[in-house]
Amino acid sequence: MAGVHTSDRVTITRIFNYGTLAEWQRMKRRYTPAQIRAALEHPLRGQWTRRAKRFAEVLFNVRLPEEVLISYDA
Repeated sequence: MAGVHTSDRVTITRIFNYGTLAEWQRMKRRYTPAQIRAALEHPLRGQWTRRAKRFAEVLFNVRLPEEVLISYDA
């Protein structure tokens, strides 16, 4: 899903949005809960689906701002 030069925040965000079970398991082995929480506390703007945002908020008890949502408006 990500290359060797992809930042941890991008990798974590992509897994929340589109990750498979195998990718979730790899993320849990590779990153500590603190590292995942740090990516959620400083989310990438415009990169989150509505479902992934809500899932992250429930799973890690954090609040992501609305501007993190992907916008399809041109």
